[in-house]
Amino acid sequence: MSTAPGPKTQTSPLLDRIAANKSNYWVGFFTDPAAAAFLLLWDFVILRDNLFFLASSYASGLVSWTLFEYCFHRWIYHRGETLAHAGHRLHHESPKALIGMPWFLTTGFLLLVWFIFGSYLEVPYVLSFIAGLTTGFFFYGVFHHVHHHFEFAQRWNRKLRVHHKIHHAIPEVNFGVTTRVWDYVFGTAYDRSRKLNRGRSTTQSAG
Repeated sequence: MSTAPGPKTQTSPLLDRIAANKSNYWVGFFTDPAAAAFLLLWDFVILRDNLFFLASSYASGLVSWTLFEYCFHRWIYHRGETLAHAGHRLHHESPKALIGMPWFLTTGFLLLVWFIFGSYLEVPYVLSFIAGLTTGFFFYGVFHHVHHHFEFAQRWNRKLRVHHKIHHAIPEVNFGVTTRVWDYVFGTAYDRSRKLNRGRSTTQSAG
């Protein structure tokens, strides 16, 4: 979704149509939480994992999503010549358009993870961790939609919305969507005072 200049990524016209299809966009809001619930239930009912450790694994996945979101947004969506980068570019060009990852790619990947780690290898707690990541991905979609289509009065939401709006104006900063924490950790949070100071220094040196 970067607006930085450069050659546009060549993508499949079919995938472009699917990603920009409204039905595809809305279906993901149902398939993602359904997949997360399925993975959790499989861990608990079929693999009979300990409920405490299952919950801990799920919570770890949910928290880990925030870092994954930041890294994916910064280094995949905004760099390289990939389908993800091309789709993100479309979003930056039309922020209110209902553009989303093809739902069947996400669901297909999760089913593959389930088959390998849940059905075939029966590794405990992997599915609950992935369910946490998937829940984070779902909330990322919800927050992102809210940022672009609603203006809620809550202070926390206003701050996140402004944080994301700045990212659309300056794509090199503010990569977090569900949280601003990792932008501050990695030094990519927009700092207005620093930009003003840099501008004054440039003006003074030119004079």
